[in-house]
Amino acid sequence: MPMSSTSLRAKPIEVPEPDLTPKEIIARAATLREHLRDEQEATEQRTYYSARTHELFEQAGLYRILQPRRFGGYEFDIETFYRVVMELTRGCPSTGWCFCLGAAHVLQVAALFPEDGQREIFAAHDGHFVAASRDLPAGTVTPSGDGYIVNGTWNYCSGAPYSTHFIARALLADADGHTSGDSPNVLVAIPRADWTMLDDWHGLLGLRGSGSHSIKVKDATVPAHFVVDSDPFSFDTSNAALRSPVHPNPMYNSRHLNFFHGEIGAIMTGMADAATDEFERIIRTSKTSSPLPPGLRMDAPDHQRTLGLGLAKASAARQIVLGTARQHLEHCRQAAEDGIPYEAEQDLLLESTHGQAGELAFAAIENLARMSGSSNAVRDGRRMQRYLRDALVYRSHQQGASIDMMATQVAVARLHAKR
Repeated sequence: MPMSSTSLRAKPIEVPEPDLTPKEIIARAATLREHLRDEQEATEQRTYYSARTHELFEQAGLYRILQPRRFGGYEFDIETFYRVVMELTRGCPSTGWCFCLGAAHVLQVAALFPEDGQREIFAAHDGHFVAASRDLPAGTVTPSGDGYIVNGTWNYCSGAPYSTHFIARALLADADGHTSGDSPNVLVAIPRADWTMLDDWHGLLGLRGSGSHSIKVKDATVPAHFVVDSDPFSFDTSNAALRSPVHPNPMYNSRHLNFFHGEIGAIMTGMADAATDEFERIIRTSKTSSPLPPGLRMDAPDHQRTLGLGLAKASAARQIVLGTARQHLEHCRQAAEDGIPYEAEQDLLLESTHGQAGELAFAAIENLARMSGSSNAVRDGRRMQRYLRDALVYRSHQQGASIDMMATQVAVARLHAKR
């Protein structure tokens, strides 16, 4: 018989490897690079990474990086998480995306949900937790007895294939199930048994293996402590720092907008690394077509320059993402320990800064693909073509296409704050 919710809340959750360090978990991610490269084609065909890859991630402890230690996680910092995402994406961008957007939402749960809810959520699978999420409200949460009933279909739920839960943004309905333009948004945690992943992630230009399927929920009943009215994406310039009622770690006492864009910055950095690796392989093994006599491309100044620019831009993107993560955590620390509010303007600026990392990484990938030649960058099945396709999908993604919009939001926050 399944354990009751009371039993789950009382069950202790142990850390699998208490002495594991950030350095070791980053190294574990790096060792998976060749496996992920070999799996790229199959991952695209499947639309998500394999069960074997999932098993390797779980064995390595990768899903527990940001999870609170008291609930079975390692409670490492955001920089460690971003570094692991970069390493995985360097092996396979689709896999990096699918992993990242499933493993990152533990931060939402730890920061925003009450203690009873967190304990029950994390204990459900002995501390193993993965959650797809969707920030656009596409369903309803209706009061019912001591809990709520959830209905709706949410698209673009990256990380869904291996998620234990779904964290959905939804509209809070009245007792009759009705909503209006004034209905508040809530976050709701829905266990895997109560939702269905739709087979609709097909026909994409790139990121074909990112597992960004739709999720359908029909008449799912959740307890009251699985629903919160906190908004991690608030642009409210007067809003003080979000405070976790459960954890003292400043990482869980913060705004979240820039963290979520940092996920994409980390993915794009890893993608630029992947493209740089592939370009280096190409010029080490391919000959020039001119001038005559042909020689290895690695000895041609134009190709050397392209590689050097790719390396520099990928490095710059990495420094932006990791440096911005450190600044974010410093704002969190100041808010928690020194009483200095973490203002929305600061969050927006760091979000926009992560966007610049994505732009640098995209520029690197585009130039590397252009200089790879049509036989390497155009044909199906070639890695460089895949990286270019994936990068183009990033540019059309909300967080990749909104660089100018983010800049406007930063300016508006600054101007209004100075009035």
